[in-house]
Amino acid sequence: MNANTALDKPVAVFLKIAPDLEPQDLQDIADVATSTGISGIIATNTTLSRDGLSSAYAAQAGGLSGQPLFEKSTRILAQLSALTEGKLPLIGVGGVGSAQQAYAKIQAGASAVQLYTAMVYYGIGLAGDIARGLDELLARDGFANVAEAVGTKREEWL
Repeated sequence: MNANTALDKPVAVFLKIAPDLEPQDLQDIADVATSTGISGIIATNTTLSRDGLSSAYAAQAGGLSGQPLFEKSTRILAQLSALTEGKLPLIGVGGVGSAQQAYAKIQAGASAVQLYTAMVYYGIGLAGDIARGLDELLARDGFANVAEAVGTKREEWL
């Protein structure tokens, strides 16, 4: 096989977890993930919880994404960051719709942030808006890049 084909290159494997896990579940996931060579963890997928929702649609079945997930998913992210001691890349997901929210995920321990639901509401331009806003927030706090900010406020989410 030609060495330049995609099949000859290493494949990154990320584990995406739910936000509805118990502390022991998170510990088990962190232990397995750090011992197996997995590429990273995506925290988090959708939630089945409807705690705190008052919408007429609150009782609908299925996974809930977007803004209602932000705090719960960021707490899980911070817990995973502490459990993995920064040894594993974490991707922060759940309710990110602004530069401030992306920055909160980064400071809780994410080395990357995923956008999804908010782009449905705000369009593709949201990514550029968040990137520009992150540049401003990083500069304001004296960070030269995202890597310097990762996990700097993790304790606030624990």
